[in-house]
Amino acid sequence: MADCYINVQSTSATSATTSPLLLNETDLLRLQFLPTLADNQKEPCKSVSGKILFEKKPKNAPCFPSDVSYKSLKVSRGSVKVGDWMEISLSASETYELYIGLKSLYDLYGCMDGIPYGTATYARLDSGFKQFLDFVQNDPTAARMLVASENQELLKQLLRLITQSESRESLQQSLESLENSSLDCLSDTLNIEKLKRVAQLMESNMDNCSEEFWQSTVFKENQWVLAQIFSTPCTIYEDKAYVGGKSMSNRDGNVCDFIYQNELSQNIALIEIKTPCTPIIGNSYRATYSFSSEMSGAINQVLNYKDSLTKEFYSLQSKSSPRFEVFNPKCVVIIGRISAMEVDEVAAFERFRNSLNNVTVVTFDELYTRITGLITMLSNKQSE
Repeated sequence: MADCYINVQSTSATSATTSPLLLNETDLLRLQFLPTLADNQKEPCKSVSGKILFEKKPKNAPCFPSDVSYKSLKVSRGSVKVGDWMEISLSASETYELYIGLKSLYDLYGCMDGIPYGTATYARLDSGFKQFLDFVQNDPTAARMLVASENQELLKQLLRLITQSESRESLQQSLESLENSSLDCLSDTLNIEKLKRVAQLMESNMDNCSEEFWQSTVFKENQWVLAQIFSTPCTIYEDKAYVGGKSMSNRDGNVCDFIYQNELSQNIALIEIKTPCTPIIGNSYRATYSFSSEMSGAINQVLNYKDSLTKEFYSLQSKSSPRFEVFNPKCVVIIGRISAMEVDEVAAFERFRNSLNNVTVVTFDELYTRITGLITMLSNKQSE
């Protein structure tokens, strides 16, 4: 049975159809068992019924007769006349597939609390895995074996089995029944893993000078990273967003890398993304430093976005959904690395960015450090 899941569709309060059991299939022939589950309270051992469906199709037909709605000759027990007989023989392989399929259905019925309403999906477990789960359930301390290095592959398979189901209902119900401490531990572990993956992605690409990589692969796919910049609850509103500024010939419009929005006030923030390779410091100047043209250009660029957006707010808002507001929007530039600077260059940079009233400048390694700080905080929480 190649399919790892059994789909159950209720047909009444006490019955349901399930995924067909494919016993054999070739280009022209197909043999299936079409099961029905019945909530048989009087005789639970007789909970499965069904039909054996054997069909042939012409050589050039795209599908089997039962897959389409047109009428075809149907042979059933009711069509056998007195004195006639009908036989469908099963090969050893087909008989085995039928046995395994029926066993799975009886096992499933034994685990169900009545027929579920609507559609539900259940995962098939082999006997060895089921014994393992029973063992862990009866002896919770045995679950610690999962974290042993020699059992990591088993743990991966278990997690894939849990998360790859077409239906999340059973998983959600299981999580709802967990104690708060267990749920917190699971949540922290998942968050730590997610944070570590992004931290590793950023660390290994600090020499990547592609703006498109940082905008799309890092920040667009992990939108929560940029949200760490703000003290209020913010989420992405739009990326590559037009913020006005087109000429009479409909050219040269301003496109901001990211727009984030306060989830409560709907006010937006404009974010311009450069790269970790972008220089911040320019030439030395009278015992201090000037700033690079890239740094000055990025600041002027995001201020220009703010200006054009403010001027064309009503026109843009009328064409946008969901609604947004422009209450002196915050401007942010992500650029360069502090770790690439000398001590006196860092001092000049800090004096400069702290004097900016309308633009927040954040470096890539500062964002990276915020993520590693979250990892440390969650890890310390788990060890308490």
